[in-house]
Amino acid sequence: MKKPIVEVLLASEKRRNVLLLLLDGPKEMEILVKSLKTNRTALLPQLRILKESHLITKDADTYQLTTIGKLIVEEMIVFLRTTDMFGENRDYLGTHFIDFIPTYLLKKLPQLGSCNVIDIPIGDFFDSDTDFLEKAITSKYMLQITSTLHPMFHEFYAEVIEQGVDVSVIMSPEVYEKIKHEYYDDFKELIDINLISFYVYPKSLEFVSFILADQCINFRLFTQEGKSDNKKMLICSPAALEWGKELFEYYRRQSTPIIEI
Repeated sequence: MKKPIVEVLLASEKRRNVLLLLLDGPKEMEILVKSLKTNRTALLPQLRILKESHLITKDADTYQLTTIGKLIVEEMIVFLRTTDMFGENRDYLGTHFIDFIPTYLLKKLPQLGSCNVIDIPIGDFFDSDTDFLEKAITSKYMLQITSTLHPMFHEFYAEVIEQGVDVSVIMSPEVYEKIKHEYYDDFKELIDINLISFYVYPKSLEFVSFILADQCINFRLFTQEGKSDNKKMLICSPAALEWGKELFEYYRRQSTPIIEI
């Protein structure tokens, strides 16, 4: 009896790796053996299963994907990326609120590659962001969405724009009210020089903060109970750059520019 296709794909890492290698094009047995660091005797039974499942064909000593095989492997890659992203980080993502991410971007999240969940030492809530923000000084731009106000926001923004960084900031209504009433002069100075694009989101944000600088995303999420904690998620990749821009633009479209106070 033939194995179910799901078992063919997922029950053997060696079979999965063969399929992934063949997605790049036909391969001779010698190349497959060398790439998989195995031997011909061990590989032949796995190739036979793939061939019997009509996922690959053989011509002389060269193997390639069938049309069905190619379609299935392309979908398998999406599945593997999804399980990698949400599986490896399930303790964090499973206990934190991520529904604020629009569905079309949530589906793209696995394409960003691996992410690091970092514990922030107690008492370093803002210092941890400072480390990341300092890296933004060497970047060409910085996009930020925040429901918290960094106590040194004026000094940091002044330094960033002095370095020629293009800065855009979306803040929650709560942060906007706080900054107007408690830091009016500092905020007015930043508004008046007109070198930073400030926006206010119309509703309370459902996450702590988001910062995109260069090719890195710094995320702080609320727990499922709506509380902030001492963890943050860092994702760095070229794909993170485009994804982060899309997320920022999604919130910017719903926000109001702050021209004066």
